[in-house]
Amino acid sequence: MAEPTHEFHLLHVTQSWPAPDFDDPMYDVIKADPPEGCEPDDFGGLFGLRCLRSASTLLDAVAEVCHEVRTAHGLLMTDLGIEKLWEWSPDGRDGFGATIVGQLLLMASSRGQQLGYDIEDLVRFIRTAAAAK
Repeated sequence: MAEPTHEFHLLHVTQSWPAPDFDDPMYDVIKADPPEGCEPDDFGGLFGLRCLRSASTLLDAVAEVCHEVRTAHGLLMTDLGIEKLWEWSPDGRDGFGATIVGQLLLMASSRGQQLGYDIEDLVRFIRTAAAAK
């Protein structure tokens, strides 16, 4: 059985101000060679990717693209374009609710690392908080 295809947007949102805009030369290489299934796009001045990717779940698809972008281009993609994180939709592992979870995880990963937490610290936090040791 073929894996489902997931549609999502990934944005490069930095903590620096002003944030680099879509036309910044730092994006030239990824614009010329984006990850498979992704197209560079301007999201209100920010650099982003519109992606259609096959994977078991939405989170798997997002993680794979983030990994490829980080290893090939050195960019940490930190945003799925969700503005109202408090909205909720219990619509399953591949719906809008999953996109919100992905957004929160990307933000936690980026901001946690800026504060000095490593990936293992964040995973330990999730496991402990969810009582899933």
